[in-house]
Amino acid sequence: MPKSFFYFDEKKIYFEQDMSVAAALLCAGVTDFRQTQVLHKPRGPFCMMGACFDCLLVIDGMVNQQGCMRLAKEGIKVKRQTSNALSEIN
Repeated sequence: MPKSFFYFDEKKIYFEQDMSVAAALLCAGVTDFRQTQVLHKPRGPFCMMGACFDCLLVIDGMVNQQGCMRLAKEGIKVKRQTSNALSEIN
């Protein structure tokens, strides 16, 4: 069965059924998902259960989406969340 994919910063990320967005990104070698607001430091998943909020991403144009709590779906568009993500909303 062929793997599905979604786009992360315009790159195809392949995933298996029932994987979270965060798990798929980690499997693809992506470790920094967002920047902190003040110091602009990179952050990535820590707890993988929705408690720490270090896996925040922009998913299909919606900011502050927890990658560990969202199932990966074919064709979604995921972006790294920068410190000025709220100003990037279309």
